[in-house]
Amino acid sequence: MKGLRRSSVFKHVADLWSRLPIAARRYILFQALSVPVLFVWILVPYLMLVKGLSVVEAGAILTIASSAAAFLNVVVGKVLDRVEPVLFIAIISFIEGTAYLVYMYGFLADVVMLVAVAAVIERLARGFYPVFAVYEYDVYPDEIRERAFAMHNLIPYLVQLVTYPVIGYVLTVFVRSVEGQVGSLCLFSFASIALGVLALVWLPRTGAKKLEVSQLFPRGMVRGFARMLLAVIFFGMAFELCQPLVVANLFMKISGNPLLGLALYETFAALPVVVISPFVMGIDRKRGATMLALGMGFVALADLMLGLARRTWIALMAAATASAGYAIMDPFFMDTLFSTIPQERRGTLLGSVAASRRLVGIAMPIIAGSLALINAGLPFVVAAAAILVSMGLSMSIAKQRYVYQNLMLDQNRCAR
Repeated sequence: MKGLRRSSVFKHVADLWSRLPIAARRYILFQALSVPVLFVWILVPYLMLVKGLSVVEAGAILTIASSAAAFLNVVVGKVLDRVEPVLFIAIISFIEGTAYLVYMYGFLADVVMLVAVAAVIERLARGFYPVFAVYEYDVYPDEIRERAFAMHNLIPYLVQLVTYPVIGYVLTVFVRSVEGQVGSLCLFSFASIALGVLALVWLPRTGAKKLEVSQLFPRGMVRGFARMLLAVIFFGMAFELCQPLVVANLFMKISGNPLLGLALYETFAALPVVVISPFVMGIDRKRGATMLALGMGFVALADLMLGLARRTWIALMAAATASAGYAIMDPFFMDTLFSTIPQERRGTLLGSVAASRRLVGIAMPIIAGSLALINAGLPFVVAAAAILVSMGLSMSIAKQRYVYQNLMLDQNRCAR
């Protein structure tokens, strides 16, 4: 019986994959190929701390860098409706590859200014991140969007599950020296640049679209979007408070081998997504609001676990709990957000989402670092509270999206 159920899940995943447009499939595979390069996101904060920066000093560098990138989000949001998104996806990889090289030289030379310059360059690339949401809006069909996002999580996290323990083992067992770990940034840089080339030659173009500024929103749409915008901001605050620098600082306190511990942390974070996502694809839309609340509750619980963690194994369990929550809530959270955005304004509004979150998050690295200086677990406790606020805001829209919408569909069926 279990074998039949497993076979049914795999068949469902395969069927969904075949229903996705070629652009969606290639984009998901591209994201999967990008995952090993993102190991840099935990390697760089670890190297900052190992090289002698305090958690507050490192947070200050990241705050300055975030400030430099914040204004770019607004500009990008205004042009995303007029340009080809694939171009920006490639530019992100090129800029980040450059940043990794500058990080390497800064760490090797022990020049803090170079590390700060690298952080600014990296954050400038993140100013283009709204393009990912625009591309997803274009290539994920509305009728199966929440399932497309579940697939979007499944394959990249499967790659993370396989590659991160290998990368962590290589960098802590075979390489060992800090200089060798710094030198690995060169390989990550070349891989990032190669991904930029791949994006240009392989990802299907969705076409540049002009923004029709004369078209107005329905009034209810504006209110719904504003509420989801606040939900995204609070969720972003929680994310920034739990950023890799703060996690790295926690592992410096509780783990005998912090870098390997961080690699295992990301591995434990990948496993629940791989296991749960196929089942999320089969969940009926009418349960979307319930799944959103359940998932965000798990994420808040995980943050509290990290806040109280005094042993590595507790942090690893928290990573798995947060990941399980993310796998459950993310497809429905993104679908709910996208449902409040009309097609003709998707670039501008998604750009404003990223800009608002970035503006709120500018001070978060130094705030998180200051909280972590008081107590390594304090940023996670504050993050749990922010998640609960985000959940309350998003649930009101999710109920309209899933519960009310399904009631209307049932009434239409009865009328026929």
